Amino acid sequence: MSESPLNAGTLPADDIAADAELRRHRLFATADQLRLAGRGMEALHVLAAEIATSRSGERHRALLLGRLAQVVALEQPTIALAGLREALNLRLDAGSRSTLLALVATIAARTGHPDTDALLREAGTAHAASGDPASARHLALGRAARSLAHGDLPGAQAVLAALEPDSWAARADAPSIRAERILVQLGLGRHQDAQAATRQAPDVSLTGLTALDCLRMVAVGELPEAAALAVTTLSSGSADLSREVRALLVAVIGEVRYRRGEHDDARAILRACLAEDRWPDRTMWTFAFCVAVRDSALSEPVGLLTTVVADLHRSVRSLLPVPHFGPRLVRAAVAADDTRAAQRVTELVELVSTRTPVPLWHALADQSRGLRDGDPDALRSAVDQLRTTAARPALADALLDLANNPRARTGEARDAAHEAAALYARIGAPGDQAIADRRYADLTARPQRRPSIDEPPSRGIDALTPAEERVAEMLASGATKKEAARSLFVSFHTVDTQLRSIYHKLGIHNRMQLVRVWERTGR
Repeated sequence: MSESPLNAGTLPADDIAADAELRRHRLFATADQLRLAGRGMEALHVLAAEIATSRSGERHRALLLGRLAQVVALEQPTIALAGLREALNLRLDAGSRSTLLALVATIAARTGHPDTDALLREAGTAHAASGDPASARHLALGRAARSLAHGDLPGAQAVLAALEPDSWAARADAPSIRAERILVQLGLGRHQDAQAATRQAPDVSLTGLTALDCLRMVAVGELPEAAALAVTTLSSGSADLSREVRALLVAVIGEVRYRRGEHDDARAILRACLAEDRWPDRTMWTFAFCVAVRDSALSEPVGLLTTVVADLHRSVRSLLPVPHFGPRLVRAAVAADDTRAAQRVTELVELVSTRTPVPLWHALADQSRGLRDGDPDALRSAVDQLRTTAARPALADALLDLANNPRARTGEARDAAHEAAALYARIGAPGDQAIADRRYADLTARPQRRPSIDEPPSRGIDALTPAEERVAEMLASGATKKEAARSLFVSFHTVDTQLRSIYHKLGIHNRMQLVRVWERTGR
């Protein structure tokens, strides 16, 4: 029996599709072998060369681009950037070229590269000409990464909301989309939403979402669970864990061990990461560096604080998922008498709080300022606001900061130390609990003292700091908080915090009362 015209027409197409699928599987296997052998650039070249020469249809090209993006995500930034730039020299179609340009821009944005804006513009122009769906997704990821680098969590959230990770076309990019969305949720303090998103995602162990879940546990104080999951995942030896994921897991384990008081074990796991001194590759280790700065035995010999602050000025991304990292850096800078570093980190935390106006970041900005200036009022404000969040380790740290503040009232400091110790006990941090207990014992044993005749008053006009007096004068004269912030070259949130302190010290509650008090002083 002869073939029908229909069969004659479909069989060759089926044969072509089968041949393309077989070739694709071989290419993917080759790329995986090269990557596992430490030859990531060659893996990228193999995939890019097939994209440039293949005539097997749009579906084949889309799958190849998806695998190339996955390899890029698994490699360190220098290798990924070099491999992509080499691939751009091939004769690519417009859609593939625009996708690769978007991948380059995304890596630049994630690491805080100074050329990020120019690369995003170039990728945007290429996408506008090609209209390729893959380049649209990666361009959106790049723009979201840029927003995260600048502390604009609402901006990143808006960009990512337009992506559809569950569609077939976005299947290869779904892990990256989900991971960025979870990072945004963590930064906004929406820890329950982040947990739900992690649990609902398919193939969690293959996407790195496990590491983000560990960071969530560290942020909310589920320390034993975080350490157990991190150790299990890291020791699995999975080839699908990227270098960045491994770095995050190391940071989690180190953080928990320090909070337990197991400093030698923490140093043992963190010491190896301190050898990474090349930017932008070292940005993968910034989380671990933020853990290590609490230990002067590790951080001071290599000037770690200076390195971390410099990298965070390129991108604040690493401050976003774990709230207490920002104040910790300020605390380390104050302890090292590095006023410049304390100022720079405080400004970064204030920047995020301005662009992401949620209670969590307002609290962290207050805590950072309180540590920098030794201001108990700012620390009290931080404690009050952190009580409204799920960030229990950050709250415990802020309570201990208040207990350690020499300008805090003795009874207030003693109560703060006692609460901090109890909270550390509940989250599984016996090492930090012992520190808080020692502070409580010291404050309890200290005799109550009467204020010295030379001690500055705690209430009234004379209790205002010079900065508060400038703010009070401007506001009493009719300026708005925004106008005062612009004139004094500080953030709106700084003025708002100072105004609350002014009201407290003057025993007033509104602007009209401030005007009357100021008029009575004749200032």
